[in-house]
Amino acid sequence: MTNGIYGQIFCDDFEVDNKTLFDENTIVDLSRVGSSETKSLIMGKIKGEIVESEPLQIEDFKRLLECLSTDKKYWIELYCRVSFCTALRVSDVLSLRWIDILCKDEICITEKKTGKTRLIRIGETNKKRIAELYKLLGSPDLELPIIKHPKKSTAYTDRQINRVLKTLKEEYSLPISRISTHTLRKTFGRWVYEKEGQSEAALVLLSKMFNHSSIAITRRYIGLSKEQIDDVYTSIDF
Repeated sequence: MTNGIYGQIFCDDFEVDNKTLFDENTIVDLSRVGSSETKSLIMGKIKGEIVESEPLQIEDFKRLLECLSTDKKYWIELYCRVSFCTALRVSDVLSLRWIDILCKDEICITEKKTGKTRLIRIGETNKKRIAELYKLLGSPDLELPIIKHPKKSTAYTDRQINRVLKTLKEEYSLPISRISTHTLRKTFGRWVYEKEGQSEAALVLLSKMFNHSSIAITRRYIGLSKEQIDDVYTSIDF
């Protein structure tokens, strides 16, 4: 592939838009791609099946957690909660075992994408709820993945998680057009950005937390347009 499209498809946090795929002389030679799964993923990109997901407003996210708890959908509540409170990518959340997270003040994880080791603090509220969910899920073996497929000893796949999230969007009338595993990280990002006063410092902080190479990538990832950023600066009237 040319124009660095391979890196954009498989390495960046955000999805590749149609302009990049079709308007910048991108060439994809599928005959040189060995894996059928990889071919399917590329074709999904080209057909527009993989689209930009959106963040939830924090109140909608809290409502989602409450609904999942009330409806006893404990495993997907656990996924949503851990994904949000750690800001980890889906591949890293799915790699966590109970022994890594249960009753821990910190999670130590080596990110699959970057190879970097991170220590992530877990607040008391989430620490307590994770322990409750462990019991509600039948106190599984500590060596098992926290998001385990009910009929297997392995974790769910990201594709399976995406299908469940799309079902939840409809079931609970979540007010966004598109949802995916990225939605939860983006929700975290928007929450931090708002919490920190929509500042440049917030974007720097998030860029570091997400391991992005630039603030521009972080801005795009959490769904901020340049106009929104400019509005923050031009609103200063003193």
